[in-house]
Amino acid sequence: MMSGVVRSKVVPWVLTAALLVGAWAIVKVTLPVGSAQEPFVTAATLDETASARNLVVTVTDVHAARAVTDDAGWSADGAWLVIDLDAAAQVTQQGASLRTATLVVGNRTFSATERGTTFLDQALVTGVPRSGSLAFQLPDDAWTEHGTLRLGLANPVLDGVIEMRIDLADLPFEREVSLQENGWAR
Repeated sequence: MMSGVVRSKVVPWVLTAALLVGAWAIVKVTLPVGSAQEPFVTAATLDETASARNLVVTVTDVHAARAVTDDAGWSADGAWLVIDLDAAAQVTQQGASLRTATLVVGNRTFSATERGTTFLDQALVTGVPRSGSLAFQLPDDAWTEHGTLRLGLANPVLDGVIEMRIDLADLPFEREVSLQENGWAR
């Protein structure tokens, strides 16, 4: 008689513990809210080709500069990160242009400048790389950290993004950097 009373009091506690462990496991394996809308990320390194569905990119050089210029005569002073790259469409050139070009530094996100002749919004051709430069004007306090360059097409959720880590503190500042003329890659 006594064991039946003990059993009837222990079983609910054991079932409660099992349900709590199961709930904890479900929380640990469930993706965060909004992750279904996150793009697939492809890691890139300097001088290595990286691809994300319809985008193929090779970052060919990274510069830190106190001034930037372009072939059209535009120039600007400041603290600039200049990215030289080759890019092409991989599947179709319809709607393929480099529209996502951001640099994440800590909890801040910087967009590539639209000033001057840059590679931002450059139309891409399937299988034929084009080259150019992107430029980011950064505040002085950003140069003590690392940044993550994010490149993608108009809809990075569908096409994915290419990310490259850049150690900003390791880059020596050049007096002036000229943006590459947008054209066919060599």
